[in-house]
Amino acid sequence: PHIELMADNAIDEEAQHAENLGFDYIGTTLHGYTEQTQGQVLYANDFQFLDEILKHVNQKVIAEGNVMTPEMLKIVTDKGVYASVVGGAITRPRDITKRFVNALHGG
Repeated sequence: PHIELMADNAIDEEAQHAENLGFDYIGTTLHGYTEQTQGQVLYANDFQFLDEILKHVNQKVIAEGNVMTPEMLKIVTDKGVYASVVGGAITRPRDITKRFVNALHGG
């Protein structure tokens, strides 16, 4: 049977390598979570990392990690991702509340 595989990647070179290995989906899942990308977020520099992956691979790209608002979801969708994972942005009530409180207090 045909099994579809997704590669979780932190950097553009990994995404290209995953495509060369034959992965069906290329995810941005690990961007910001490895030693090399620690502290980086998907939305930095107007989603530059995502743009690089979309430019360098032909497989379906899944934006995952730090898609935190409906506006960000619209941006990544408009950039041409196949799909997006909105996880913690909607499943962590404490973080959601903190974002609202910070917005009210200008922080």
